[in-house]
Amino acid sequence: MRRLLTLLAVLGLAAAGVVVAVVLATDGDDGTPTSDPAASQTPVVVPEGAVEVVVLVDESTDSSDAERAIGLVTEGARMWEGGLAGLAGEDPGEGSGQDESQEGAAELVVRTERVAPDGTAQVVGAEIVVVVASDTARAGGAVLDTGCTTYDDVFAFGAWREREGFDSHHRLPEGTFDATCDGEPVCLAVNATFTAGGVAPMEAFSLVGDELGHCLGRTGA
Repeated sequence: MRRLLTLLAVLGLAAAGVVVAVVLATDGDDGTPTSDPAASQTPVVVPEGAVEVVVLVDESTDSSDAERAIGLVTEGARMWEGGLAGLAGEDPGEGSGQDESQEGAAELVVRTERVAPDGTAQVVGAEIVVVVASDTARAGGAVLDTGCTTYDDVFAFGAWREREGFDSHHRLPEGTFDATCDGEPVCLAVNATFTAGGVAPMEAFSLVGDELGHCLGRTGA
């Protein structure tokens, strides 16, 4: 059922003429892809009109879990790129958003923001924020500042579960939260299933795809 819902979401966006492409920062002259600005002194530049996706990670999160989350979000974005390009009848390799003749084309820029367990993440202007949460995190943790609203205990899934408007319609600790900042939609996907062994790889990828699909539809990309 979840795969069907994801496919329907893809069809809906394709019908609206949306083309999404993934732009990854590169670290050094070798062109090695990375979505983590901490891996390079050069910050990720978000082109005008692009959809910015920030993967928010607690610095204390196990490195393997963090990389798993970043990889799943990045590959989820690639899936949307290929699916939308294919449904639009174009070569997926050409869906870069750089062809000005492609009306409604948009880039999807994925980057990582690492935050101290008791710090504040200032994520201003991002349309989509993917929070690598924990089902065991307690109060007194990091704060998310979107420029309009602050969210306490951003990495604690329990705190999100208690917020009015949080949509967790799966049996797992994950869900989405729709907000607005200066009249612009902001979509937060909160996922506490990235721990290795938490869910099967296919289910983990399906959840991320579902979350990204909801957020892309929500932000009107």
